[in-house]
Amino acid sequence: MPAMNWLQTLLITGLLTLLTGCLGGGGGSSSDLPSAPAAPLPANLTFMSAAGIGVSDLDAAVTLYKDGLGMREVARLVRDNRIEVVMQSADRRGSQVVLMDFTDGVGRNFQQNPGKLVFYAKDAQAFADRFTAAGGRITVPPAPQPSVGNVVVGFGRDLDNNLIEIVGEPEATDSYFGAFGIGVSDLEASRDFYVDVLGFEESQFLQIPGQYDEYILTSPVPGSSAVVLMNWTNGSVRNYTDNPVKLQLDVAYPQNLAENIQQAGGEVERNPAASKEADMAGAVVGYASDADGTVLELRQGIRGYLGAAGVGVEDLEAAVDFYVAGLGMTEVTRRTRDDREEVVLQSADGRGSEVVLMGFTDGVVRNYRQNPGKLVFYVNDPEQYARDILNAGGRVTVPPAFQAGLGVTVGFGRDLDNNLIEFVGSDEAVESYFGAFGIGVSDLEAARDFYVEDLGFREVLYLPIPFQYNEYILQGQGGSALVLMNWINGSPRNYTDNPVKLEVRSMSPEGFAQAIEDAGQEVVAAPGPSNEDDRAGETVGYAKDADGTLIEILRAPWAKQE
Repeated sequence: MPAMNWLQTLLITGLLTLLTGCLGGGGGSSSDLPSAPAAPLPANLTFMSAAGIGVSDLDAAVTLYKDGLGMREVARLVRDNRIEVVMQSADRRGSQVVLMDFTDGVGRNFQQNPGKLVFYAKDAQAFADRFTAAGGRITVPPAPQPSVGNVVVGFGRDLDNNLIEIVGEPEATDSYFGAFGIGVSDLEASRDFYVDVLGFEESQFLQIPGQYDEYILTSPVPGSSAVVLMNWTNGSVRNYTDNPVKLQLDVAYPQNLAENIQQAGGEVERNPAASKEADMAGAVVGYASDADGTVLELRQGIRGYLGAAGVGVEDLEAAVDFYVAGLGMTEVTRRTRDDREEVVLQSADGRGSEVVLMGFTDGVVRNYRQNPGKLVFYVNDPEQYARDILNAGGRVTVPPAFQAGLGVTVGFGRDLDNNLIEFVGSDEAVESYFGAFGIGVSDLEAARDFYVEDLGFREVLYLPIPFQYNEYILQGQGGSALVLMNWINGSPRNYTDNPVKLEVRSMSPEGFAQAIEDAGQEVVAAPGPSNEDDRAGETVGYAKDADGTLIEILRAPWAKQE
């Protein structure tokens, strides 16, 4: 999320001083891939991938969270002692919410959770109205708060009395889940455990006079919701122990974290290992708990993004000249690999993933002119961009024109090696930036499942282009989008072993490679320390998808030990 969103969260919480009295309410694998990185150990990153809450009526809760809070159901799982419905925010941002219906017959009190769920909404009042119409309760109607720049804030309760905080956010498309608060009996001890042991980062400590004190914690891994530790100071009776909630934590190296929890005196009920639950498909899962009995579900985390897109070229120097003069890019560095020379380029605006031009030196014959993918650039002036492409020796095959169905100006061209260049007008571009990389895939649905379900990319949009191609647009945690393309216009396309590569940067290269192997695809070289001079100490691995597209697996910069 943008940093300002978190700042708003921190400031907005202070509004509870104005609302005293209004917030009350009752209430292991058989693979031979390495399971841990070579020394020195990188940062063992953790983030909250989902917040789980127990509910008394699963169907009613799902309906409220869908119709009232704008979420969508993305999975329904049968677990050992519960049924879980996984919900995703309307904006597909932040952590997920898991609604848990326990099936073990153990009595639980769902009405006294001392925490909260925070939602950001483009129109807070409309969000509150929708929530009320779906059966929720609004206890404090949304209203502008002058003390924090007139940000709109409101509060409500769901069917199980969970506190719902509503925050106005103009940048939201609809709404998204921004933070999950849990009650803790010893605030300072909990802070130390979540920061020093679990690896969260303290954003701010807030004292809300007459209500509660809280620590707001975030993760160095981008894209997740905040965790808020709350201890109530208003004299009300709060049940902090063994509440029916869980934090689903994605961890770079789950077994190491389990060991750290034990060394810190915490309880680990189950060491991370391949789950035997049918719906978990062998995912690495472990269980621990904090001092108040809040369940910590430890998962293998692999969160990553497209760090760079590589395309093979026949004439490296000519290609560099074209990408600089015709596409506005800047050369960043040159590097020598075992079978190729690489030139790394950055967009004019310095945004998105890098582009790597690859001049192969191994003598293997490659077809550079039948890549069925594309490179997408967002540009401030599409007409000028088309002229730059032509002046640099490229071709413009479709002059830029306004596309009413998409609401933007789009043009198409070809680089010196016949790669498809799509350029899209954007007022947000200062000059231009590389916004997406398309790769051709022979089976669109299978490729989508591999990159989304197995590798964790987020599906943004399915887009059929009549009489041309169908595509899925995917996004990682940063970088440019990854587009999967399958052509339907009858023209022959070579989907296999094209001279392209995806440089994917992950919080856990080892876990990422394991996920590829578990999905049935080839790991060419397990991630390990590189012996190349220009990246000494870096972790590098290689794999291929079903069509032979090379995936270079690297560690994300925010996953490196400082």
